[in-house]
Amino acid sequence: MRTTITLDDEAYEAALTLAKSSGKRLGEVISHLIRRAVQTTDPPQVRGGKRFPKFGLPDDTPMISLRAIRRAWEEE
Repeated sequence: MRTTITLDDEAYEAALTLAKSSGKRLGEVISHLIRRAVQTTDPPQVRGGKRFPKFGLPDDTPMISLRAIRRAWEEE
């Protein structure tokens, strides 16, 4: 489908850079970015009647210590 859209300068430059670096057409890159943005993600699952939902995180995500949480809480 052909259409005309108006993009912010930064969005256009980012999409153009992605298109040039990947060797794809600008429309392909923008279509891909839109599809990624609107993909539905699985909602948090509560298992076994637990109180807090479980969220998936990358394996290299650092843990936040209880000490750091307390310090942040006290700074507020």
